[in-house]
Amino acid sequence: MNYEDFIGYLDTMMPDYMQAYRASGLLPDMANNNAVHVNEKIIPNVAAGLIKVKPLAERFTGEGAIEFVDASQEKYDVIITCTGYEMPDYSFIQGFDRTQLYEHFFWTEDPSLAVINPPVDTAGFGAAFPYFDIISQWVMNVFSGKTSLPEKEAMRKWCAEHMASLHVKRFYDSWLETIRIGLLSGLLPDPARDFSRYWNIISSMVKPAYLATPPAFPEHGMMDSLFDFRIARIRILSGLGNDALGYLLKKGDITDAEYRAALEIDPRQSISVHLPYSQTYL
Repeated sequence: MNYEDFIGYLDTMMPDYMQAYRASGLLPDMANNNAVHVNEKIIPNVAAGLIKVKPLAERFTGEGAIEFVDASQEKYDVIITCTGYEMPDYSFIQGFDRTQLYEHFFWTEDPSLAVINPPVDTAGFGAAFPYFDIISQWVMNVFSGKTSLPEKEAMRKWCAEHMASLHVKRFYDSWLETIRIGLLSGLLPDPARDFSRYWNIISSMVKPAYLATPPAFPEHGMMDSLFDFRIARIRILSGLGNDALGYLLKKGDITDAEYRAALEIDPRQSISVHLPYSQTYL
């Protein structure tokens, strides 16, 4: 769904809130994704004039006022600084290099050291608890020997490609990353062998319990009517390849119609089972 259609959907679902949102002057003109962080008080209060929005603060003056980047000044009784998060300080670990964390979690030089934390270059959105749960399971399986990591050189190559620009902020969908990491670590059903269980997870509402026990049938959400799940299913199947499709058909995981439809999809329209998305941060 593009941004304009998404805003139209919100106008239909929350007309009063969206009217206040526009009156506040804070509604973005454009966005790269449809992630929504909801605060039911700030927007109405800005629209009502109870909260005054100012530009970035430039400096404190000698008279105790704040000067903003537009040269305006204000005096306040109390100032609360919300400076956000800084990169974690790992200087207490001798010889540690944060740029050598494979997948942002495993230290390539000694994978018995793992960091369970969101990537430091991201603005995360969505389901945090299942995300941390799947990472923790991966770490424990590596530590116990149930799961193996790639060879050290392969991990170093990944780090060279992905860890050199940690200062560049990117959007991070925690639920989609949970799916990707779950497949990478072998903790979620392999869609090439067990597509039904995989599909029932990704097409259901976000529930941590489904990572351990996929639902027998997809649990639909309130926005499902806006999305063509049938086409998405076929496009994901098409990316599995002929051998996997033949196996799933023989197993009864997919129908003959789905098998044939997947074979007819233009490869450029296939969707990876890892569900890639734009991480451009706006």
